[in-house]
Amino acid sequence: MFTAFNILQRREILLHSGLKVKAKNFDKVAQSFAQVTPQAISIVSDRVARGDYRTANSEEERQVLKLMNEVNVVTSYVPGSAAYKVKMRSEIHSLIIEHGLPSFYLTINPADVYHPLV
Repeated sequence: MFTAFNILQRREILLHSGLKVKAKNFDKVAQSFAQVTPQAISIVSDRVARGDYRTANSEEERQVLKLMNEVNVVTSYVPGSAAYKVKMRSEIHSLIIEHGLPSFYLTINPADVYHPLV
């Protein structure tokens, strides 16, 4: 079951992820993306996977590291992601502002008869 969920979540990430860049840096970042080779990205990603976020042996690798600092990944439509949780929390806050605090709470515990604390 966890494998199926993992596959579904990876699919959602591939379909609904986007990149976010500050408007003033957009042209520079777009040009950097065009100049970077897949080999440099692969080398830097292997280093980052090992925990090395600073080492760059060539100008192209320095460009990849700079892109990593300037570009943000947006995954607000992927259930379970941190951005999705922030989005849902903001939606709950807006509902509280619009309709007021909830006055009825419901807690469902299907095994309350067998739980040692109840």
